[in-house]
Amino acid sequence: MQTYTRAKLSWEDLHFVVTALCREGEREATLFKLLADEEIRDAMLEHPRVLECLLDARQPIALTPFFYFYLLVRHALKDFEIDDRSVAEYLANLLVEFGKAGRAYRLHEQAAKEYYYLVDLMNDLLEAGHEEAFYMRSHLGNYALFLTGLFPAHVFHRAKYHPPAPDFSYYETLGSKNFRLASQHAQAERLQLSATFEVLGRRFKRVRLALNHAAENYMRLDRNAAGLDGVMRRVDQFAAQQRGEDGEQTDWQS
Repeated sequence: MQTYTRAKLSWEDLHFVVTALCREGEREATLFKLLADEEIRDAMLEHPRVLECLLDARQPIALTPFFYFYLLVRHALKDFEIDDRSVAEYLANLLVEFGKAGRAYRLHEQAAKEYYYLVDLMNDLLEAGHEEAFYMRSHLGNYALFLTGLFPAHVFHRAKYHPPAPDFSYYETLGSKNFRLASQHAQAERLQLSATFEVLGRRFKRVRLALNHAAENYMRLDRNAAGLDGVMRRVDQFAAQQRGEDGEQTDWQS
């Protein structure tokens, strides 16, 4: 799932950063040259003015979904004292992937089987092979974090008014445990995800709270979230809008 990185941003992404930071009288070409330095580029991406320009924009901006989510997640994580760019990259990729219709219910994009209940996935995990178990555990962590991070109102509503629907502690325990176990798998080492999964497992609740902050203050996705189908459709619409596939304003933009 780790498809996109901040080292391979599009020209549109970089141009937005340069435009946001370029002061009157400065040459954009000078700032573009600075982006070639990795350390300077990271500092430029995380400059507060870049986030301000993004949030203040009145019209859709031609950014890749990865870069859009990376900016929001990176700032939100830092607000919650998680200063790890690899974690921000992983979460940005997660939001891009799970924003695709039906993807959040499948272990990977080509998988035919869909899991609408985590208990079904946990039952299959009991009979899974070693490598398959890694992807199942990763998905359990991903889904638990995606659901509680972006849609806390949905989780709260279900737990309060439709018991025995699971509450936050259930998802936090499940997600934390499976990220930690996935971090110890040889496949995590091969994919260079061991350290990222270890952080997600150890600090699951704080990461979840950071995503709550981003969803509420930056993305405004978690509105009237009584039904999961409705909020998942909004994620799909949101990702499509960032890809430029849908120029219409939707309820989360109002």
